[in-house]
Amino acid sequence: MKCKICGAELKKEGDICTNCYKAYKEEEELKKDVKEILKVKRKYSIAFEIAKNSWIFVIFILSSLICLTAGGILEELLLILILGGVLGVILFVDKRLAMATKATFYEKKVVYTFKFLFINTTKVVKYSDLKDITAFQGFTQKRFDYGDLCFYAKGTIPGTNLLNGFQIKNVENVSEILGIIKEVVGLS
Repeated sequence: MKCKICGAELKKEGDICTNCYKAYKEEEELKKDVKEILKVKRKYSIAFEIAKNSWIFVIFILSSLICLTAGGILEELLLILILGGVLGVILFVDKRLAMATKATFYEKKVVYTFKFLFINTTKVVKYSDLKDITAFQGFTQKRFDYGDLCFYAKGTIPGTNLLNGFQIKNVENVSEILGIIKEVVGLS
């Protein structure tokens, strides 16, 4: 007989091998873990988003100077509408991304959730499978005390091909949150 899940040869009669049964029991145990300890969300701030996207204002000022020297008021108004629209779309998308990204920490696992348009991702990682958690800050993020949290997993976890883990951008008080998370997870 063969295991119905992995196809391994079974020494005794049955449906699944001991490895698949062990994985099944671990998964069932993780489903029972529902006591929420900590929730980390992506932060949205209009001031931060405008500072982060200040390049749009530089383009606007340069384009305005060019339009004014060419003498076209109509072109100037069109330029203002286009750049205002671009900034509006960027702010809208960033707000939706902030609302859709979170990591919830339980006693034995972290559940990462990301929902945006047609993308719906949920990743469950046991604390024992976490290799490292780091924080990164860009220049603008440092000014606002934001940062990106990166969670790296040991081995391969389904759905984590790019980072072999997951990332939450623009977390407020990132250094403090990183310390709390490492304490909850048990990483030093």
